[in-house]
Amino acid sequence: MNVKLKVLTVGALFFIGGQAVMAQKKKDSLGEKKIEEVVIVGFGQKKTVNELTGAVGNIKADAIENVPVASIDKMLQGRVAGVQTGNASGQPGGFATVRVRGIASVNGGVNPIYIVDGVRVTAGDVTRGAITANILANLNSDDIESMTVLKDAASTAVYGADAGAGVVVITTKSGKKGKPRININFEHGTNSRAIEGQRGLNTEQYRYLLSHTFGNYFGLTPEEFVAEAIAGNINADLQNIYTTSNSTDWRKALSRSAYQQSANVSINGGNDKVTYYNSANYFLQESEIKGSDFKRVAFTNKVNYEASDKFKVGTDIQMSYSKINTLNNGGAFANPILTELFARPTDAAYNPDGSYYLGVNGRLSNNLFNNAYLAEHNYYRAETARVFASLNADYKILKNLNYRFVFGGEFINVENQTYLNPVHGDGYAVNGRKTESIDRLFNWNLQNILSYNFKIGDKNNFDVRLIQEAYQRQSHVVGASATSVGSPLLETLTNFVKPASFQGDRGQSSRTGYAAVFNYNFDKLINLDASYRRDALSNFTEDQKWGDFYSVGLAVDLAKINLIKQIDQISMFKLRGSYGKVGNQISSSPYSLLGFSTNYNDLAAVTYGGVYNPDLKWEAINPLSLGIDAGLFNNRLTFTAEYYNKKTTDLVFSQPLSLSQGLASMDRNIGSLVNKGWEFAVNGEIISTENLSWELGGNFSTLDNEITKLYGGADIISGSTILREGEAVGTYYMRKWAGVDATTGSALWYINGKDGETTSNYNAAQLAVQGTNFSKYYGGINTKVVYKGFSVEALATYGFGGKVLNDWANYTQSDGQYSYNYSGSTDQLDFWTPDNPNAANPKPVYGNTTLSNRVSTRYLSKTDYLRLSNVKIGYKFNSELLKNTGLAGFEVYVQGNNVWTHLYDDTLRFDPENNLNTANNLNLPVQKTYSLGFNLQF
Repeated sequence: MNVKLKVLTVGALFFIGGQAVMAQKKKDSLGEKKIEEVVIVGFGQKKTVNELTGAVGNIKADAIENVPVASIDKMLQGRVAGVQTGNASGQPGGFATVRVRGIASVNGGVNPIYIVDGVRVTAGDVTRGAITANILANLNSDDIESMTVLKDAASTAVYGADAGAGVVVITTKSGKKGKPRININFEHGTNSRAIEGQRGLNTEQYRYLLSHTFGNYFGLTPEEFVAEAIAGNINADLQNIYTTSNSTDWRKALSRSAYQQSANVSINGGNDKVTYYNSANYFLQESEIKGSDFKRVAFTNKVNYEASDKFKVGTDIQMSYSKINTLNNGGAFANPILTELFARPTDAAYNPDGSYYLGVNGRLSNNLFNNAYLAEHNYYRAETARVFASLNADYKILKNLNYRFVFGGEFINVENQTYLNPVHGDGYAVNGRKTESIDRLFNWNLQNILSYNFKIGDKNNFDVRLIQEAYQRQSHVVGASATSVGSPLLETLTNFVKPASFQGDRGQSSRTGYAAVFNYNFDKLINLDASYRRDALSNFTEDQKWGDFYSVGLAVDLAKINLIKQIDQISMFKLRGSYGKVGNQISSSPYSLLGFSTNYNDLAAVTYGGVYNPDLKWEAINPLSLGIDAGLFNNRLTFTAEYYNKKTTDLVFSQPLSLSQGLASMDRNIGSLVNKGWEFAVNGEIISTENLSWELGGNFSTLDNEITKLYGGADIISGSTILREGEAVGTYYMRKWAGVDATTGSALWYINGKDGETTSNYNAAQLAVQGTNFSKYYGGINTKVVYKGFSVEALATYGFGGKVLNDWANYTQSDGQYSYNYSGSTDQLDFWTPDNPNAANPKPVYGNTTLSNRVSTRYLSKTDYLRLSNVKIGYKFNSELLKNTGLAGFEVYVQGNNVWTHLYDDTLRFDPENNLNTANNLNLPVQKTYSLGFNLQF
């Protein structure tokens, strides 16, 4: 057999990132036939890679196929340069934070908008009963054909007023002509913690800690204190702690073997007139923590009909139902993570007969709850039904003149339920509590698009588009809460006989916009894009309703110039740049409003809120982007380097007012900030033969965020963070920990907040800037190797330069202040004694009054990490093995998600991708998944 070996040989491949959007190739038996990749950008416009002037990141279906996560936004991490994602919680189906080229605002919009098949859809948490949820988890990720992230003005300005935080364009799969093709995929797996996290104490550790804590307080040796405690000479509670046989592992009591399952069936086909795509999906993901899970059933029907050479019409219907069960976070006594760290190991989780131990009068010995019981008997739940339907029609008026009509509607019905049982927990004191509400959201999006393309000569190509768009969002909520139920088996609201509260509200907002887009191409050498959009939003006053947005983008492919064209190794060398203005929506209202919702002696009392500010308007963002796209060896090696500078002006902040004016503040457009940085991407098709192929790629991004203007230049301090001119959003502002005095065991801080002289007086140490939460350097590395039927795919992600605060460490490492009541974490066990002078923690003393456990960099950890985010190993059976089976294809694979994580800071106890939030708030741990899958094709 004659095999032509094609190996990409380069003296050195400096590998700094990947997932650039470059041309793909389709191989045939005679060699290679290059297919120019088409990218979907604004309002369904299709462009080849060579025609792009803007900054976009593209993800194809095969890169995210069967990735075991609930929502599509969690798939962006490491796959697109300039995009950071984070999970504050490991709740299945929970909200994911996405930042495109930094933090666009302080009090306004910071998450991108999402466009599905040309229609804007709802994103984020729309529930009330759930602690965290994500409506995007109702989309079936197996239906996705591609995801495109629009990052600069040239690509986002056509969306106008709310595109400042970026745009994610999702295109779902469509039917293809030919006989019906059936695809069936099953996947089963298990979930566990991706990060070990903080561990609670066992009984032996707890007793050891208390012996020193109380010994230091009473002036006794640890041994003397233990003897006094056992004898009952201090109190009965301590006597029980030192004599009980209980040693409860609260993590074990709260955890389970978590299961994950998905099943997806699709069929597509068609003829010259009609193509269709239908799919059905079932998805289940359980958290390792009892009582936390997410289930989804989804259906899709997509039909395209080519009525004639002039007229085409298509419909897209997506229906889904999901059910999410969540758990408390933060300081709620019903938070299972709080129980792991705060509950005493000397309390039992179970009675001798195996039933749950519920303490005395509904409380454990330190007043907490047995959350293992609550996880099975309480719930914070939301059931969501989503129906998305769109109609699109294209009519060719003239040869080069086309009209496109798009109308899409999205109906979301959320049934929120909270049930607190009357036997134990928060419902015990009120004999049970039930809260129910129904939220109904309806959004519609109407678009009229007129496009005209023409040529002047052989090399001048023009494309002009006129766009009219209208968008409206309606909401309605009604709900009630009641207490006192006759039996814990009764969970409907009717059975709770004591009304507690009720609610009912309606809302509506709308937007209309007009846009013009101009594209010019000179012989694929020069590409010029320009757009202008004018938007009106109902939320603002008459003089501020309208906003103007624009962009200009230019690209020159030097590889088309004769001098460079003669160099066979260079297939593309494109210089591009863009600039413009986009908007960023705000939640502030410009109106002074009267409310009549207060009861005063059974009469409606009037309250007022807000200060009339007719000048309040959108925040404005001016993005500058300069880039180079290079392709070598017929684009087998592609490289992108880009610089961006996004300036946000008219930031909304609260301006303080004199209290004599009746209100403390009013919202005004009075600030500015800038995000800037570099993005690099490289992709290489290293080996390409009949039996072996190897692709390697990745991306590397930097981010420098800076606030450039605040009201009066004054700092805004909020807890442990500060907003200050010259510093970044999410900057930590606290005292700097200097360790432990080796001679006395006292806590030390740097007096000037930086270095040098130290003090044991907390109040004598100065506050200072101590870094920021987001990663300054981040990206991903991906590879795929195929040998005959075997394949290995892997994605690694990384981030450096960020920090996160352990915001509950003042309890879990309290140096004795709370150790008696709340046992805390194992991190506190390395404490000072005369025999351990170089300990990490000060000498523990009961009731600790030294303020050593107050906020400082002691509890601030770096979030630098390297993670094997996904690895998949599969085998596809060849056609010879499948003969007479009725199968057109069969693949079996195993994969892992969040398989391995290396943390560069030994003190970090949370998932490193939590760093888009300044603190953790004792949220559920992020999950690691191992699964086995089967894919069948007929």
